[in-house]
Amino acid sequence: MASGDGLLLRVRPRRGRISVAQLQGLARAAAAHGNGIIELTRRASLQLRGVSPESLPDLQAELRRLELAEGSRAVERQPVLLLCPLAGLDPRSALLEPLAAELERVLAQPALQGLSEKLLLALSGGSDVLARLEADVSIELSADLPGVAQLGVASSSGQVELGSYPSSEVPLVVERLLGLLGATAGAARMRALLAARGVAGLRAALEPLRLSAAPRFARFSVPPLGFHPAQPGGSAWLGLQLPFGSAPAAAWLGLAELARDFGSAEARLMPGRCVLLPGVREAERAELLQRARQHFIVERPTPWLELVACSGAPACRSASVDTRALALELAPLLRTGLRRSATLHVSGCEKGCAWGGPADITLLHGPDGYRLGFGAELAQTARTAALGLDAVRERLSRGLEQ
Repeated sequence: MASGDGLLLRVRPRRGRISVAQLQGLARAAAAHGNGIIELTRRASLQLRGVSPESLPDLQAELRRLELAEGSRAVERQPVLLLCPLAGLDPRSALLEPLAAELERVLAQPALQGLSEKLLLALSGGSDVLARLEADVSIELSADLPGVAQLGVASSSGQVELGSYPSSEVPLVVERLLGLLGATAGAARMRALLAARGVAGLRAALEPLRLSAAPRFARFSVPPLGFHPAQPGGSAWLGLQLPFGSAPAAAWLGLAELARDFGSAEARLMPGRCVLLPGVREAERAELLQRARQHFIVERPTPWLELVACSGAPACRSASVDTRALALELAPLLRTGLRRSATLHVSGCEKGCAWGGPADITLLHGPDGYRLGFGAELAQTARTAALGLDAVRERLSRGLEQ
């Protein structure tokens, strides 16, 4: 995709896992064939920026060599399957790999080719790590209730539950859902299929597979950042966050070194622009955290102001302001007297690439000035009155309570 700083190339590591060798190769390729910037998206994909038309073929060839891209356009455009990164680490999580393999076989069927490459399936083992992910189809397993899966689909206002199904039937359920999507005119994503067919219509298409008496799962909550010691039957891990979800090649090489020197030679991509390093060791905790802080966020004070901003100008043609510099400029106004954790979302246009749904504070920049929303989505914020930057600063200095 063409952007303000050249071509933008998206990379989708299989299941959201990437090895040390792949990380190193990706970082070097980004520096050699682009501007070195690699972004981690809110859907846990990677983006390389600043690629030129001349360097694109060599970069694509290198991605195929690293097994980070497919040789076939049809295969590359298949829907994405993202696994919860806690699988195999947290003993409370259900085992996901066997079902993931079955789902990948479903997604590879020729009959399902032609679906939107933006389709995302999320497979969770019972944690809340993927809860905020805007997945077209969400599949949840639970270690406490083996043999049962809960399914949901995306709507315009969030996830809608379809119900519980035998986990052995999940591949068939997904195949039917995607087949129905492909057969419905004008429906490219699950939210469009849901709008066309309704929840009752989708459930009817999946009968008699649905379980009527299965209890609702209770998700367990896991903070995404910091050092997590091993629990009995599990493994220790470290959660990191990229500031604004973006880092130069040197930082990604540093991440590869952390995974190689302290972990299991793998990194797992998470929603919220976070990365998980599995297999870390308690004895090396202090050194690991010291090195990780050079490039990444590893802890959040309480209360915490999370800054979210799109690429902004000059990287993006749709923006005319440096959104990240603006977020950093305005943050001190909010941090003073902050009584609870909050999110500041700064967007350079109405597409909302960086954040989905409402934020505590949303700031939208447009040709006629700024628009400010509190607890509002971007579309709601766009309907407010235009303000000058001084007026924005004055209102933010009052704090979150407006």
